[in-house]
Amino acid sequence: MSWRNGFIICFLLFSLPAMAEESTFTPKIGVQSLPELVCTNKDFKYCGQISPHQLQVTAPVIEDPDWYFSPPGCNRPKPRYMGCWGETQYLFVLKEALQGNPVAMADLIIRIQCTSSSLPPTHPDIPDFMHSTAFWLDWAAQYTSPGWVYARLALYDEGIGHTRSAFTRGAFLGDPKSMHAYATRWNTGSNLQWLLLAADAGYAPAAHEISRWYRFGGEKSGYTLPNSPDQSLAHKYLTIAMNKGHAPAFGDAVYEILTSDDAQARLKDAYMYTQIGRALEESDNGLLLVGRPLPFVKPICLDDVLGYARYELMPPHSPLRNAETQFSQIAKFAKGLQQIDPQDQVEATISAVAWLRAFQTRLEADMAAERARRGALTARLREVCLPAIDYLATLPDPPIGKGSPYGGPVTTTGMSRFAAPDFAIGR
Repeated sequence: MSWRNGFIICFLLFSLPAMAEESTFTPKIGVQSLPELVCTNKDFKYCGQISPHQLQVTAPVIEDPDWYFSPPGCNRPKPRYMGCWGETQYLFVLKEALQGNPVAMADLIIRIQCTSSSLPPTHPDIPDFMHSTAFWLDWAAQYTSPGWVYARLALYDEGIGHTRSAFTRGAFLGDPKSMHAYATRWNTGSNLQWLLLAADAGYAPAAHEISRWYRFGGEKSGYTLPNSPDQSLAHKYLTIAMNKGHAPAFGDAVYEILTSDDAQARLKDAYMYTQIGRALEESDNGLLLVGRPLPFVKPICLDDVLGYARYELMPPHSPLRNAETQFSQIAKFAKGLQQIDPQDQVEATISAVAWLRAFQTRLEADMAAERARRGALTARLREVCLPAIDYLATLPDPPIGKGSPYGGPVTTTGMSRFAAPDFAIGR
């Protein structure tokens, strides 16, 4: 490496653009008053306070990639999570739960509620207290949070995991993931309150959503955000989402540059954000950066930058989403913009890699602390469940392949799949 490139790397490590730097944001955790909204309806009765009480907001759960994916170097895939449909999966999911995996614990909860009466006689070597939804609810909540458990159960849409009820319960238990999930699925006036609470707690998808509401304005079910639109607040929440590694937020950052008065001067930053966003998409919003190599950051051109911003041109609540409108907007942005020179392209790539490495280091430090805490929990859990562990150790490992209890499909797009025969629950 030449001294020039070495200097560039050191310079960029300490001079990344302000939007991608660590901000002074302090998450609002603990007892929080629900945010006030602006009512756009002239009927005073309609504009009554939606939820006048306070909530105990919990911090966003640090999710472990090993909950969803086999760790590097491990050849055995995760069990197939099928809830009530997974009668033959019970012991394999139980073994995974006893490794300290709250995703497996949630699957046990769904399974137990379906066949609680038949489990003790079918599996007499498993202590009766382990055939209890309350037992696994308590342990899963210790690994994560009480509300997060319901966000996971909501994937199944069965019994205690009835989707809308589970998200609602998770939200009222203060879980930002549940708040965001509820707010983006059902059209009620309280949705903006859920989004604001989750965003202020530091939950990246909610911060991204709120940044777009502040950027574009608008109303939902007769309510709007105070002082909306407000570009400074849009930028503030966008920065929160970016610093948490939320890939779509980097598309919005590109959009922000393309619509600015000094787009050409800031175009190198747009290249960098495009490369970071693409790498984060490959790594499931950074989840797969923990303990794994960085994705390869590919060189890009101006068309890639414009294309990356394409789906960010319209606000989420706007009916103007057709491709013709989007492409006409892109053409407007591209008019007069010039491709940056090769040296600037190299510097943008170096800057993107530097940001990703710093982000990976921070993620791994946070994960190490959580794994230490959860490791102590797992030791206690296994001590309590020692008879079951001894019994499971006598069972042969099941085969891997088609029809086996392992290797079900994994989704990385969020909460979009419900349990059905031969259809495993993913992330």
